[in-house]
Amino acid sequence: MNIPVKDCSSCAACANVCARGAISMQLNSEGFYHPVIDASKCVECGACERVCPWAKDVQNPNVCVNEPKTLAAHAINEQLRLVSSSGGIFSVLAEKILDDGGVVVGVAQISPKSFGHIVVENKDDLAKLRGSKYVQANAGLIYKKICSMLKDGYKVLFSGTPCQVAALYSVLGNNHFENLTTVDIVCHGSPSVKVFKKYVAELEAAEGGFLRSTLFRDKRKGWRLYSMTLSLNTASGDCFQISKTLRESKFMRVFLRNLCLNTSCADCHYGKLPRIADITLGDYWNIASVHPGMNDDKGTSVVLLNSAQGEHLFESIRTNVRCCESSVEKAIVGNPCIVRSSKPHPKRAEFFAELDGKSLDELIKKYCPDPVCYIRFYYKLRGILGCVKRKVFRIAGYS
Repeated sequence: MNIPVKDCSSCAACANVCARGAISMQLNSEGFYHPVIDASKCVECGACERVCPWAKDVQNPNVCVNEPKTLAAHAINEQLRLVSSSGGIFSVLAEKILDDGGVVVGVAQISPKSFGHIVVENKDDLAKLRGSKYVQANAGLIYKKICSMLKDGYKVLFSGTPCQVAALYSVLGNNHFENLTTVDIVCHGSPSVKVFKKYVAELEAAEGGFLRSTLFRDKRKGWRLYSMTLSLNTASGDCFQISKTLRESKFMRVFLRNLCLNTSCADCHYGKLPRIADITLGDYWNIASVHPGMNDDKGTSVVLLNSAQGEHLFESIRTNVRCCESSVEKAIVGNPCIVRSSKPHPKRAEFFAELDGKSLDELIKKYCPDPVCYIRFYYKLRGILGCVKRKVFRIAGYS
């Protein structure tokens, strides 16, 4: 492959089309999955280069408009909503697919420190796919498996980042399947596995435990001020939890400051309109100012219906959700990653250059100074701007 490393999104499309199994996805020095070619197996057929969604423009055959139907929505089931990152819409969609005899594909925590795509065939296992996973996932050979299931007639709901959805369509090529529906997330960026493992190792050493599972968006303290909660075991087998709000968590500080994102995330080819998936899901962060009646700090999703396929599936779950019509312009104000990439941290390269030699505490002090004063100023400013926006919307007659 001749694709520059900096342009690789780690989507694994190349590994899925290699007929000789010459490509494997392995972690590079920064902790991102990149294709590695076994020269003894490679016959230089060029299939990997032709399928790369970073080397060509991949399109969803179902999407034909730039202006998606936009909704603010959340699940009526309060318990389902509580255990979801935002409004629980993905879970409602997934349950519908499973009720229809289909399968759901999404990212799960494969082991305490690794994440990857799995196939779920029943509602009991659906919990594995719920919630955000702020660590890069290894897609493995999931697209090849999906292709096989589609050919066997299974109804499939696939969820992933925009680049992973593009990879799936690229692997499928000219094969269009009516039994496939795709969901992409409004993606902030793909964080390094190496950084997460470093964070966990230092936490385990400090707390005297071993990580069992991670909940990146624990909403028990509220949707906006969510916590990162880690469950650990002691050497004797006792279980305990460490929970830090997004302001307090070391890992979330590094992630949200864009220090540990993949280089391709700075120029995402698919995090824009028209979206690559049939349905796009994200947080409707500014819901209080544009649709105050939908705001209760329990989580509200922005839903973009990008194709007739997506609209049809959403209509089939209408009775299980509460929603109101919105506009993509309103949603973008609170979640700009709908249409643009996250801006890379100016000292990202320096951060990774020092990652092996310094503790995360040292790196945070250098690259993410104590945020208390900045956070207070930010939230005060956001509150003022929120009041101004609400007044403007009331004058303009928006609901």
